[in-house]
Amino acid sequence: MKQKLLLLLLICTGVSFTNAQGIFDDSIHTATTFGSVNSPGAEGVQNVIDQNSNTKYLDFNAFDGIGLEVDILGVATTAIAMEFVTANDAPERDPTNYEISGSNDGTNFTSIATGTIPCASTRFFSRTFSFTNTNSYTYYRVNFTGTCGASSINQIADIQLFESIGDSPVISCPANITVNNTTGQCDAVVNYNVTANDTEDGMLTPTVTSGLASGSSFPVGTTEVFMSITDSDNNTSSCSFTVTVVDNELPVAGCPANIMETAASFGDTTAVVNYALTPTDNCVLINPLTDFTPLTNINGKAYYLSDNTFTPADAFTDAIVQGGFVGTIRNGTDNTTITEAISKIGGTGDVLLGFSDTASEGSFIWHSGDVSTYDNWNSGEPNNAGNEDYTVIQSSGGWNDITNGSTYRYLLEVDYIPTQTAGLPSGADFPIGTTTNTFTITDLAGNAVMCSFDVTIDENLSVDENAFSNSIRLSPNPTKNVITINSVTNVSLNNIRILDLNGRTLQTISNIGQLADGKTVNISNLAAGIYFMQLEDSDNRIAVKRIVKR
Repeated sequence: MKQKLLLLLLICTGVSFTNAQGIFDDSIHTATTFGSVNSPGAEGVQNVIDQNSNTKYLDFNAFDGIGLEVDILGVATTAIAMEFVTANDAPERDPTNYEISGSNDGTNFTSIATGTIPCASTRFFSRTFSFTNTNSYTYYRVNFTGTCGASSINQIADIQLFESIGDSPVISCPANITVNNTTGQCDAVVNYNVTANDTEDGMLTPTVTSGLASGSSFPVGTTEVFMSITDSDNNTSSCSFTVTVVDNELPVAGCPANIMETAASFGDTTAVVNYALTPTDNCVLINPLTDFTPLTNINGKAYYLSDNTFTPADAFTDAIVQGGFVGTIRNGTDNTTITEAISKIGGTGDVLLGFSDTASEGSFIWHSGDVSTYDNWNSGEPNNAGNEDYTVIQSSGGWNDITNGSTYRYLLEVDYIPTQTAGLPSGADFPIGTTTNTFTITDLAGNAVMCSFDVTIDENLSVDENAFSNSIRLSPNPTKNVITINSVTNVSLNNIRILDLNGRTLQTISNIGQLADGKTVNISNLAAGIYFMQLEDSDNRIAVKRIVKR
């Protein structure tokens, strides 16, 4: 049986540590900064060795990492493991690499171990990293570099070095898992197996420290699962893997049936037609948008994250150009949904919202003009430090006021409508004849279907006028240069007018006479497209024919 280590029992919310006796003792040791460090007064370096995860060490100068040195007061120790605890918020600030060095004079340091730290969204998350070292030192330096997201800040809740932790348990996670969504749902049930055993304790049951348990419904997208196991000597080992649920289900177009209508009045060349699409999807419907990453669709409002950064004032202008507004958050559920959507696409750092008090200091209003009174300010915010007139949402979901002096990605909100690729929108004037309307319906995963239907408008004719219209023949149609008019009843025409789709007269021919031998009309001067030919006979009857110019 391996040697039992001295256990230190603390019952205190937020405390996280490996229960073996560590090298650093906050009561007698002083931590000093290493490298270029800029810490707030309450978030200094001593917090990192106090074994209280409610305090943290924060460095605004993440470019060279976040480092510390500890003088062990002449006591030579042999470190073979390091415990690392994530801080209370902002996962994008977590470091991604570490280097541990030792010294016996406080000046000349020898590198003992280097390694990577997998990023985790779980806060106050403790992990232990073991390494090989046989030399004893009276000074230790630990430096962390990199960030888990686009952040200029590093932070750590606690670290501890250990001389002896016995044999750590062995935990084995599966390889990354990828499955398709369950039909009709935006998730899938996923089962997995994680095993753990220990030299003395035998088989152990791992616990989920972040993510979802086996047999849970995993949402579409990628969920990171962290598993850990602690043996009877309080040695902890962890492993992680991802579960990716792929949405491969096509949207349902909800396409209307073909529509046939008659012009409202005699001589009308168009008719107003209203129609509606009713698309649905197992997840989220949203259109692709250049330079923006789609996030979600909430009650007919499509939300995107800009790929580029803008000052707040420029973002407000750009959102109008995009046909929308800098985003509105109307309630707590929407706040959570948007925060999670940003996290899923790897968005980190502060994201600009459409909430500002530029019009009247202290009176925040939404860019969209929405009357929502919901807010989620962090404690002490808004504080208007340095004339802060704009609002960002942070990875925690909390809000902070900011100035116009920096650039941010912004939340764009636009009304959701399917993308029309051909035809005319609902409520438009449709010309006599058949207009094909085509839409593309796309979901968040990029699955797309096409919707296509025809709108046919017939002329409004009396019986006599209908007989007159039916007696007229145009050929060839379509045509490139000329079109010939014939009549089976040899009618006599007074006038011919060529009209565009908006009813504007482009060409007029008068005093045509009888059509016994046909009448040729030259339309070579017209651009390719659809036109109308309006024919009036000697009895003032009118017929309208659709012609296609190639």
